[in-house]
Amino acid sequence: MPQDKAKLDANLQHFQTELADTDKRISAQLAPVRNKGYFVFHDAYTYFEKHYGLSPTGHFTVNPEIQPGAQRLHQIRTQLVEQKAVCVFAEPQFRPAVIDAVARGTAVRKGTLDPLGTDISLSKDSYVKFLSQLSSQYEACLKGA
Repeated sequence: MPQDKAKLDANLQHFQTELADTDKRISAQLAPVRNKGYFVFHDAYTYFEKHYGLSPTGHFTVNPEIQPGAQRLHQIRTQLVEQKAVCVFAEPQFRPAVIDAVARGTAVRKGTLDPLGTDISLSKDSYVKFLSQLSSQYEACLKGA
């Protein structure tokens, strides 16, 4: 599409600028909660967590279609009781009762992470909106907001 080169180049420049600005904003936003432990429903956030220096305590399952076993739930429950995690994250598409059961009777907060960005409409800024939303979801639960 050589006829659209100028428009494509401008769109790329806009995206790169917005992404760099969003990255800086998220780094500052998540800095105060970097050392707070948490559990996620499944291990889908590794790159995001490493990039922003977050401290996941662990995840419930590798495959969200398979519920974790009793031994795994006991390990997670022990860590929650020992206050090694301040938050447990579920996801809108997987709302397992197991998270509620394991967190019951502890001081741990429950949050929701939306790895699909289900409420973000498609636009040229969808990706940076998705990153901003995800970081706000982490921050809200880890800070206790």
